[in-house]
Amino acid sequence: MRLRWLAIGTAMLVVVTACSGKTVKTESSNTTPPTTAATASKADCTKPLTSPEVGVSPTTITVTVVADTDNPIKPGLFTGSWNAVKAWGDYMNANGGLACRKIVVKQANSALSATEAKNAIAAACTDSLALVGTTALFVEDTSTLNTCKDKAGQPTGLPDLAELQTEAAQQCSPVSFPVLPGTGSCPYSGTGPRTFIVGRAQYDYYLNKYGASALHGVFVIPKDLPSTIAATMPIFRAENKLGIVSDAEFGESGTATQPSYTQVVQAMKAHNSTYARNGTDYSGTLLMRKEAQAQGVTTVKVWDCSVQCYDKRLITDAAGATEGQYVWLNILPLEDRAANQELQNLFTYEAKNGNVPDGFGEVAWLAGEVFARAVNDTLAAHGGDPNSITRANLLTAVKGIHDFTGNGMAPTIDIGAKKGSPCLVGLQVQGTSFVRVDPTEPGKFDCDGNKTVALTIDPVKEYHG
Repeated sequence: MRLRWLAIGTAMLVVVTACSGKTVKTESSNTTPPTTAATASKADCTKPLTSPEVGVSPTTITVTVVADTDNPIKPGLFTGSWNAVKAWGDYMNANGGLACRKIVVKQANSALSATEAKNAIAAACTDSLALVGTTALFVEDTSTLNTCKDKAGQPTGLPDLAELQTEAAQQCSPVSFPVLPGTGSCPYSGTGPRTFIVGRAQYDYYLNKYGASALHGVFVIPKDLPSTIAATMPIFRAENKLGIVSDAEFGESGTATQPSYTQVVQAMKAHNSTYARNGTDYSGTLLMRKEAQAQGVTTVKVWDCSVQCYDKRLITDAAGATEGQYVWLNILPLEDRAANQELQNLFTYEAKNGNVPDGFGEVAWLAGEVFARAVNDTLAAHGGDPNSITRANLLTAVKGIHDFTGNGMAPTIDIGAKKGSPCLVGLQVQGTSFVRVDPTEPGKFDCDGNKTVALTIDPVKEYHG
């Protein structure tokens, strides 16, 4: 249990590489003030309001955000998710609420514990319409999630609009829909071969920039848990398939210190490696870069990372050692707030509560917007009836969302089919900032070509670190 928080790096790595592309077409964000989901709805508020579902009263709709926050291992880990869903609820209420009702946001701490995650879901089953912004690393038991009884006593399940899914059980749950879908196929038991569809935008960017045969290097796999290994290996094997050759592969713990990276960096020097990637969280990349600087590594052209490295500490704690580090996102970077009104809304309503959003908060806010879309689509399908808001109807609506963008904060995502977008934003550490390099224009994504790599592997057996 002590090391479970380390799954965050690889989980987010898998999420971001679900995106694909490379021909440099871009997708614009929405740069005009969006119509909120609340004001866009056509609920007939002249009808007497009832309590049609668990979590829906005549005056309120209650949702729960479950997140690993208070815990002894990494205190405050996903507090950003709590804050953002609360801010989203305030935003909805300031703009009329949903289905003629105010939004009430409950916060549940899953505490980096499979037991606490199960308990939090069970509690939400009794008092909430849905889970919004779920950021719990160990939703291993989905029995309650999948069979939660609705107000009519039917085992409809509890709609789960998740920010993060690390366990196969949650990934393949029929009632769990991630804002940023991953790469693995379902159904899946959790062991054995699985098919993965991996996007290639960032890899094609490198290959086009540095040459198709120029990149070979060292890969670091987070070895603490089978789930961290399983999350990483499909990505690394897809890179190999694209021509980025492994010089060496090492298993490292997320609790490793800088001396642990001595052998990793020595391998870079021995092979004159031109590429390096670390699958642990940002701190692993930071330590690897510091050790490479100490040993005088100069051959690496591409220091690669995904959203787990989108952390200012990668820069502030590095004393220049992480210069040139690439970081890839499939949401707009927070630095784009001036180019996207919805992102500005996030900052505005977080500030009202004395908070500043982080990347996890941004995705949690998007989960709220998926919920709002599903509620309003339910109303549209039922003649504006504000008493049509049930779990069954909400799940039907979610399954029909195939063009979600969060008013431009994300590229177009097929929520209902759990398919990621072909669009990414490439950032690079330059001085004291994350700077856009692909595409360079704020508010836009690189959607170039929708190219992917398909592979079927047993991810745990692929580990040789």
